[in-house]
Amino acid sequence: MTSRQQLIPPTHQSVKAGFVVYSPKSENRSIIILEEGELVARETTPPYSVVFTMRPGDLVGVAALLEREPFKYELSAGKDSKITVVTEECMESELKRLPLWLLALIRNLSAKTHLLKRAAVETRVRNTLKSLAEYLSHKPSDIDFNLAELLREFSFLTKISTTAAQEDFKSLLRRHLIKLSQKNGRVFCRIIDPELLHIFTDYIRAQETESGFAPYKLSFVQKKILVFLSTMEGAPEKTGPDWIAFIHEKFPDADVSQWINLLQIQWFVKADPNDPDCDRFKIHITKVQYFLKALRYETNIRGVL
Repeated sequence: MTSRQQLIPPTHQSVKAGFVVYSPKSENRSIIILEEGELVARETTPPYSVVFTMRPGDLVGVAALLEREPFKYELSAGKDSKITVVTEECMESELKRLPLWLLALIRNLSAKTHLLKRAAVETRVRNTLKSLAEYLSHKPSDIDFNLAELLREFSFLTKISTTAAQEDFKSLLRRHLIKLSQKNGRVFCRIIDPELLHIFTDYIRAQETESGFAPYKLSFVQKKILVFLSTMEGAPEKTGPDWIAFIHEKFPDADVSQWINLLQIQWFVKADPNDPDCDRFKIHITKVQYFLKALRYETNIRGVL
């Protein structure tokens, strides 16, 4: 039997609009080449988003055959189409006729192309919830955003799947960090407080590094000092010893070491940060308010509502 007699040709098919050309549940691997019409690749989980659309001349499934990588999308005809199907048996019969050097070159190019495609669609984000919170923290709080458009923009920027993003939106909603409303059949999202989302992002980051979130590590006396300082916006500058004496007078349990801690968590900063010899300090009211808000909304941040 000659090599030509052993050759298994590809098959040509005409399919109607809506016909499922390939499903991830199928055990058969094949290369699909679109000759005429349109093929649409969709995710297999709700909301079944369109991943890409094939035009005449496009093909898919090369990595599935050469690199044994599964093709995870459902492929269906967007309209009446003509396709060529190269099965695994067909490909093997063709590869047997190629010289080894050419076969090795094809496999090498296929592997590199596969890696480039994967890099183009895979997200580098480890914590999708943190990424979403950080993204929304830059949005104003006085605008109702169309949720579908917001979701699409976020997924496009981060390459996070819409399914994962939807779950993260639900998580923020449960924490009351965002609120949803409905109008004219559309759902809108409003940011309750961008700074709260910023605090939540810092909280997740502290969890990831296992360093502990500073506002939730405060001692009882530090919490009392915090509340007191929050009422002193516009307080005059003082030297370090003067602040130590002032705080000790109000809170006898606070000693010199407490002053060092307050400097570390930046509740006090130098009056002139550009002068290394400056010995006067002022209350960093923005940092104080940050800590106060983190404590006030601790149940929202921790997610224990």
